[in-house]
Amino acid sequence: MRREFTRSDRLSAQIRRVLGTAIRQLQEEGLMHVAVSDVEVTRDLSLARVYINVLDPTKSQAILRQLKDNAGRLRKAIAQDIRARRIPELRFIYDDSLERGKHLESLIEHARATDKQRRDEDADDDGHADADSPVS
Repeated sequence: MRREFTRSDRLSAQIRRVLGTAIRQLQEEGLMHVAVSDVEVTRDLSLARVYINVLDPTKSQAILRQLKDNAGRLRKAIAQDIRARRIPELRFIYDDSLERGKHLESLIEHARATDKQRRDEDADDDGHADADSPVS
């Protein structure tokens, strides 16, 4: 019988939970509006890619720098909470999927508005053609 979740999947979920709490504590020290969206741990458990979302995308680089500066503290918080022989190195990556999603949504909305405008124009053209044609 095959396992549904690998060790790296379970460790990813645990790290995500612990980091959520630890980052909240850092927020009290000035690191604001950060959410962990995903954590991916390599198969050898040596590296954890931590994907973050930021409320204000213009501050994402500064926040990534702060997280990298505090990576040791965050790793220590993980070590205190999770029983593991080795705690993976943390690499923080800005997750821009929310911005990409908003952009795609705006493109779809623009396409819908353009289609509606064209349908309305076609309906108006059809209506005017009937009114201008001579009655037999």
